[in-house]
Amino acid sequence: MRMGMDSEILDNFDQHTFYHGTSMDAATAIAQHGFRVWFQNDEGEYYTNLTCLGNGCYMTCDWRIALWFGPALFKVTILPGTRLLNSAVPPDGKVIDSLRREFGHEVLNKAPWKVIPSNKQLRLPEVIALFRYHYWHTWEEDYGRDHDGSSKWPIKRNVHERLLRNFRSVLVRYGFDGYGNPLDHNGIVVFREGRVVVREFVAEINDADYRRLLEEEFGQFRSIYDVKTFFHRHGSPRAKELAEHIAATDTSKPPVE
Repeated sequence: MRMGMDSEILDNFDQHTFYHGTSMDAATAIAQHGFRVWFQNDEGEYYTNLTCLGNGCYMTCDWRIALWFGPALFKVTILPGTRLLNSAVPPDGKVIDSLRREFGHEVLNKAPWKVIPSNKQLRLPEVIALFRYHYWHTWEEDYGRDHDGSSKWPIKRNVHERLLRNFRSVLVRYGFDGYGNPLDHNGIVVFREGRVVVREFVAEINDADYRRLLEEEFGQFRSIYDVKTFFHRHGSPRAKELAEHIAATDTSKPPVE
């Protein structure tokens, strides 16, 4: 069993279908160049595409969730050997208590490298527990709702989100390529380019229909096959050409590293 892989859905990629939703322009760029973690502006400067789980390639097992992020829908594959940390598992309370006793409560409120002595290195279970502690308090804990129904974002949650983002470099050092929960609204984020491969351009929903369907939470579609049927009937020539191009392209071989 690979380290940190204690959820089968993050271990057996070939047994699950993943989707990625985006804009039509971005879909065209992905088809041409693959998924990118870094982007260049007109001046040639590199920048990141900041989202809920930080920069990277996003995917989910839920095609409805993927469509929330854009009207162009890909089916994608995560290459074997990719190491993803499952963020759906709650933090190990025993490990958290042990860290608190050894280093004080500050280890849970600050970046660990600012609290832990320089001659001490966190063991893998400690890294995973701390990561999951901050993920849980950022995305899983119920802070209540505002008047508009959106989840409250108190200062406490803000602190945990900042610390969670700081853990990205730590996860990379410990051999992880990404993290997430493939069934929640954030999905999975993969840090390392070349680990996510396009398998199919599933559908594109035109702008007018997309706004309406989004408000209805895509309730018109009972399954992914309904989405494909809708695309067959209403998709733009540009999108259908892209779908044909991808279908005719051999994507079964992993990219050369």
